[in-house]
Amino acid sequence: MTTFNGNLTTIRNRSSRPSASRSRGLLLATVTVTCVGLACSSSGGGLPDAGSNGGSTTGGTSSAGGTQGGGSGGQSTTTGGSTPSVGGSGNGGVVSSGGTSSAAGATATGGRVSTGGSSASGGLVATTGGQTTTSSGGNTSAGGSGVNAGGASGTGGKTGAGGTIAAGGSAAGGTSAAGGTTVTPPPPGGGDTIPAGYPDPTAANFAVCKSAVPVAGGSGSYCPGGGVGPACVECLFGGSTYNSTMTPTAEATSEAGNYAVTVTLGGTGTTAGSVFVSAESNRGLLPLTAIPAGKSLEYAFVVNVRALEGQPEEANAAGGYPGLDLFFSGPTTPQVAGIGYALVTAATKPIMVYMASDSTECDQTDSAFAGWGQMLPMYFHAPIGIANYGDSGESSSSFFAKSDMWGAIKKNWVPGDWVMIQFGHNDKNTADSVVQANLTKYVNDAQAAKVNAILVSPPARVDGIPVSAQTGTSGLHAAAAQAAAAAANPPIPYIDLTALSSAWYDSLPNKTAALQFHANHSDATHTDLEGAAKLAGLVAQAIKDQNIGLAQYLR
Repeated sequence: MTTFNGNLTTIRNRSSRPSASRSRGLLLATVTVTCVGLACSSSGGGLPDAGSNGGSTTGGTSSAGGTQGGGSGGQSTTTGGSTPSVGGSGNGGVVSSGGTSSAAGATATGGRVSTGGSSASGGLVATTGGQTTTSSGGNTSAGGSGVNAGGASGTGGKTGAGGTIAAGGSAAGGTSAAGGTTVTPPPPGGGDTIPAGYPDPTAANFAVCKSAVPVAGGSGSYCPGGGVGPACVECLFGGSTYNSTMTPTAEATSEAGNYAVTVTLGGTGTTAGSVFVSAESNRGLLPLTAIPAGKSLEYAFVVNVRALEGQPEEANAAGGYPGLDLFFSGPTTPQVAGIGYALVTAATKPIMVYMASDSTECDQTDSAFAGWGQMLPMYFHAPIGIANYGDSGESSSSFFAKSDMWGAIKKNWVPGDWVMIQFGHNDKNTADSVVQANLTKYVNDAQAAKVNAILVSPPARVDGIPVSAQTGTSGLHAAAAQAAAAAANPPIPYIDLTALSSAWYDSLPNKTAALQFHANHSDATHTDLEGAAKLAGLVAQAIKDQNIGLAQYLR
């Protein structure tokens, strides 16, 4: 399993586009990346300076009460995922216009098993041949050599050629307790075992990709897709027209679905390097991973592509780009030999993990904020896909009543899928007994549909070091979540992220150090991408420690 520490170096919210929210489907994709001259342990390019205050946002910073957005059931102090101060609409770090258009590549059967190193353990730290080695990334200055310089970013190519949209996941997925289905172990040399039927990577698909440049925003300069870079590659397979509104376009709606994606990193004759892979609204897919000289590693992902890229309703968000977006970044140019992607079919149907929560977990789209759910995909290999319907400002009661949130999750799930439920930040002034009753409704719906539910308590607010207990009606309702999990028939797993995050924060020297993992280095409630990856790692470790059925799919 991939874990993260305090040295996360490559993920950030997409600073080159305005705050965006988009709904997308799941994609399975294969990418072949040839890393030429990437120094796995190069200096610089890691976390922003500890003294940096981050980029400004339009919504102000959030206080101890309530999360971003204007949802009911809690005090809201910022407008979830404020618009970054840099990056024009549709800019996306594009260098120039033009570029060749290529077909998306037909869905191929099979998929090769690579030989090479496993993904990173540690916070965006590089790995080499299955052994973990810390990498601090490259330097954060703009520039870096480009790939296919010129041309419009990712123009041409349509998503999902040769595949059909699948509404949900497969029935295989294990139970909510220990066990689950048997999965094929990863190749001994590293990388992922590619599921049967996933598309093979092709050079034609990579020809759609274009180089991009880091754009200032948040706490530094970041590549499109959230990588530190300074070398950035952007692949916009569904189109390069950015939708700055929260009204889904016809093109984005038609391109939505579940996608299977495969990538191959490295290749014969290449020098050692490292690559960070992300998708959509700064969603991490693979932490900065070291590729040994002359070696190829292949990875498989499920990408959930929605018509609105991030949150379902957040007013300060935007629709984003249509179709599948993939991003590669690293200290030097990430040479991509090929990409494979296709809408999933009945043969490649994923096991979905749906996310129901608020701004502390949701897919944020600006350059300062990040929910831990958008970093959770880095910890899982295919056939697991993450569909994040979290939305800023939502409470345990408001989310349940909305058709584009809990209603959309129920519409898409199938028996054997999973759902992770976390509420509490916006249930301020609500009794634990009421929150418990609300959470029980989610669990009952899931169990009636033969979907595996996991209850998660909210991450702690950094109100000081040590952090306070945060219990009672003004707290985070961890006791309510635990009680609801135990009262279910049968009982379901419970992850106490409040306690886990509190312990992590308390291990840091002081409040200032803890806030280096938070939005603008000042928001007590909301993390940045580095902090979100850390919280996601705590959740993934809890899944492993409790031997929950999802544990078998952890990287």
